[in-house]
Amino acid sequence: MKVLVVDDNVAIQEILKDILIENGHIVKIAGSIGDAVKEILEFKPDAILLDALVNDEDGLQILTRAHEIDSNLDISAVLVKGVNDEVPQDNAHIKATVNKPFKSSDITAALNQLMAKKEEERLEKEGNKKSLFGGLFGKKKKVKEEHIAVDDAAIVAEYIAGDSPLFGRSYVFFEKEPKKIYEFIQIFNSKDYSFMIISSENAKALKQTSGIETAEIITLSGSGRGKTNDIKAMGTLMVTIKEFVNQHDNPIVLIDNFTDIIDSNGLNNSLLFIHQLIKNRDSDRPVSFLVSVDQSILTMKDRNILLGDMSEYSN
Repeated sequence: MKVLVVDDNVAIQEILKDILIENGHIVKIAGSIGDAVKEILEFKPDAILLDALVNDEDGLQILTRAHEIDSNLDISAVLVKGVNDEVPQDNAHIKATVNKPFKSSDITAALNQLMAKKEEERLEKEGNKKSLFGGLFGKKKKVKEEHIAVDDAAIVAEYIAGDSPLFGRSYVFFEKEPKKIYEFIQIFNSKDYSFMIISSENAKALKQTSGIETAEIITLSGSGRGKTNDIKAMGTLMVTIKEFVNQHDNPIVLIDNFTDIIDSNGLNNSLLFIHQLIKNRDSDRPVSFLVSVDQSILTMKDRNILLGDMSEYSN
């Protein structure tokens, strides 16, 4: 979930950011009313952790200003307040509250409450639509139900397509060994998607692991000899990936050895490589980048940078 933290206290910003990142959220920070309004309009957060006072001004005016600029925005906030501060009852944007001083569990519980309220409002809205259409067009005739056989893979794929994750988004798998990342790609039918797998393993082993015979395999090594690519030639690898994306329908690029890439090229260069892959593409065609990495080699700051480009997949 995308969460915007609005607080003028740097220490509080860092505490909230660490709590949110630890729970897999994508985080942005705003320390002033003007910055907060800008981030709401551009970042479009799913939730806003809003301090009641921002630079000695009423923090709630942020929600009002953003709504006045774009009334179609879904603005949902958790108000972080003093224990004796009153909560305005007429502000529909406030879905939950947290009292200071707070614990990590307080923040998590408030965000869960926020999401529950949003879901409740969505269902209520859908229910009102059904009632309206039912009144206009009368009741539908009952249709005889028939049993339709659906295999497990189809059920999983339908769930994924209807909720998240979706094709066109990019995900990072924090794992020491690439396992979940290969379980994840099983939901995509190899007849409908094009796969490139980048790894230190050989092509035969990877096709057996992935179960995708048609996957294009890029094997990286320290020497780059034979049928392997030099793991340090990141510019060449970038070109190869972009060519694959531009030449194939529904491309999915999987990097299962990002830890090895970091070890060979350094953390900053490797994170920049991922950022350029995702953000600086030659076309607007949808593509998914999947990366598996051992998070024990990342600092909290590095992890946050990576999550700025991708979403954590931990199911």
